Amino acid sequence: MAHILLTAGPTRAFIDDVRYLTNASSGRMAAALAAAALARGHQVTIVSGPVHVAYPKAARVVPVVTTAEMLTAALGELP
Repeated sequence: MAHILLTAGPTRAFIDDVRYLTNASSGRMAAALAAAALARGHQVTIVSGPVHVAYPKAARVVPVVTTAEMLTAALGELP
């Protein structure tokens, strides 16, 4: 069994207190990949920006908002 780490969803890179750059990621691909991996008996962790998709309940989800938070969380999940 493998432990699979997925990153998903949009993140924000703040330019200043009001403006930020983002992306339109929905998280749907990560949800599909997580479901497939879980069905094969793997452990799954998803580091995700804010999304409206429901991730599989068996997946561990680490919520983030910024690109820096995503990097820190993803690196923190690695051995």
